Amino acid sequence: MRSSLFLIISLCASQAFATCDISPTKLTASYQITATDGNKHHTSELVLWRNDKTVAHQYPQTHITESWYLAKNQLIKPTRFFDNEQRAIEYQPGEKVHGKAESDWNYRYKLISDTLLSQLNVQQETGAGCEQTRIYTKSMGDTKIEVRYLTQQNLVSYYSWQKGSTQEVWTLQNVTSDTRKINVFFDRRAAYQSTDFADIGDDHSDAFLTKMVTLGFIEKGASGFYDDKGHALDGGHQH
Repeated sequence: MRSSLFLIISLCASQAFATCDISPTKLTASYQITATDGNKHHTSELVLWRNDKTVAHQYPQTHITESWYLAKNQLIKPTRFFDNEQRAIEYQPGEKVHGKAESDWNYRYKLISDTLLSQLNVQQETGAGCEQTRIYTKSMGDTKIEVRYLTQQNLVSYYSWQKGSTQEVWTLQNVTSDTRKINVFFDRRAAYQSTDFADIGDDHSDAFLTKMVTLGFIEKGASGFYDDKGHALDGGHQH
């Protein structure tokens, strides 16, 4: 009886103190994003990359990668990479992008802001180690939100936002902490030809910059939501 009780206590203790071998500061995580509006249904992919003080959101369907670096004094330096052209547009730390200066590092780092998380209700905690999950829910008027958060990896594993017939669902597909893969991803983009955003208007001979300004890619964000004809979709990203 004592041995059985000791075994139960030991198992509970091992689960309580189980650790995760995936570092939250150096990982890559891929998400499937499904947006539904009535009868319209669109699926896209987003890949989150973390490398210490640099985080990137890669949109494979648009061949655009958005990156942010946490500089001194908590200022954030954004960079947009155009992967097909191997070109980059850099912004200075604290500089306004799309009329707004980046100020919420955790929103980029975790894909969800701490402000929103603090407004949600914790329903339960399950799992251990890398699978330790905190489940949040909240109904705000006719809007329902559910978040499943991997606490040891600082990762959202599931996010659902629904209002009437409109719904957006993010589902984590896989996570890896392959250091070589992560280094290659960031090193490859660091080698792109880069242009400072403030200098774009000075060069009228660069066909790439002319094209980007014409298409509006510089002023507008890469939402990641595109239909099968390559047209940008509105909405989403309420988190």
